[in-house]
Amino acid sequence: MRSNMYKFITTLILTFSAVTVLAQSYSIVQEESEMMVIGTSNVHDWEAPAEEFSGAAEIEVADDSLVTISSLNFTVIAKEINSGKGGMDSRIDDALKVKKNPEISYVLSEINEVKNGALIASGKLTIAGVTKDVQMEVNYELQEDGSVLFEGTQTINMVDYDVSPPTAMFGTIKAGEKVDVKFNVKFAQ
Repeated sequence: MRSNMYKFITTLILTFSAVTVLAQSYSIVQEESEMMVIGTSNVHDWEAPAEEFSGAAEIEVADDSLVTISSLNFTVIAKEINSGKGGMDSRIDDALKVKKNPEISYVLSEINEVKNGALIASGKLTIAGVTKDVQMEVNYELQEDGSVLFEGTQTINMVDYDVSPPTAMFGTIKAGEKVDVKFNVKFAQ
């Protein structure tokens, strides 16, 4: 009887003292997230928020810290990147070839490093039907409600994705070929 009780107590102690790390499913909370494309031209800087996007991730958290992200995907509806200026928006749509390639997507390949509220991630970014490997540094913050905030800025050279920078006024106004994509997104279970 004593040996059974000893085995039971030992099993109980081992069960509660072991830290279990399990990946949990998260998805973007769009109404609490934002993404902005910021560009330049020979006349003035411009910005265009992405108004429709989604994403999902498998995130491992233990002892109130992020362990790793085993999968993550992010999709932006290209036509929903809008500056609020009709002429510019149609040029953005044409440059991104939205009729043929309606989505811009990012798929995580691996997390290279996690430390002190930041991570370095490698993944595949697809814009206008062209996919390239990208590496980005992203800040993260674990929230009391269990959600995770990701924040960062990624510089993208549009020419790398066969996107011709938009022009206007018969080519006298030319957008720069590099844009910054600034994001602040919330993933929740």
